[in-house]
Amino acid sequence: MQKYNTRTNPLKLTLFLLLSFSIFSGFLLPAYSYIKSPFILPLEGEIITVFRQSYWNEDEQKQLRHTGIDISGKYGQKVTAAGNGVVTYCGFSPIGGRTLVIKHNKKIRTTYLNLMQIFVTTGAYVKQGEIIAAIGAEDDPSNLQPHLHFGVIYDDKYLDPEDLLKIDYRNISKFLNLKYLPYDFEFE
Repeated sequence: MQKYNTRTNPLKLTLFLLLSFSIFSGFLLPAYSYIKSPFILPLEGEIITVFRQSYWNEDEQKQLRHTGIDISGKYGQKVTAAGNGVVTYCGFSPIGGRTLVIKHNKKIRTTYLNLMQIFVTTGAYVKQGEIIAAIGAEDDPSNLQPHLHFGVIYDDKYLDPEDLLKIDYRNISKFLNLKYLPYDFEFE
């Protein structure tokens, strides 16, 4: 065990006391950001088509499975970024019309289809909750009312977006195992 002479290290003693006071008095600010979840719902509305739900594609005359969720909305309603990332694609998709893709890290991308307008450009960095587009396209065979098709791709495989939306940083403490360790110094 290493001993510190508090007479020769008044700065360390002051910092220790200040930190102790802050922790026990409740004045210490949380160590996490304002973001409570890695992903948020990009459009306020009801989920009208769920992940892997079957639908009939009239153009192709065959049954298909949905690769994301459809969220109902009003014509022109604004769409926000589900998470922080870089816009990697703004263009057109044969199934979903105007399309936007955000890359969140090396393996995770989110997709936004059936857009009437796109307000960001390829290469732009966007923050969670930032307005990126507006819905209004009517060219999605899975649902004809105004809606956003929201998809999540992890390692080139589609995931159920609803599962990712349930992740909450506020509940992460149940995965931590904390224990007290003896002090590594003594006061003289």
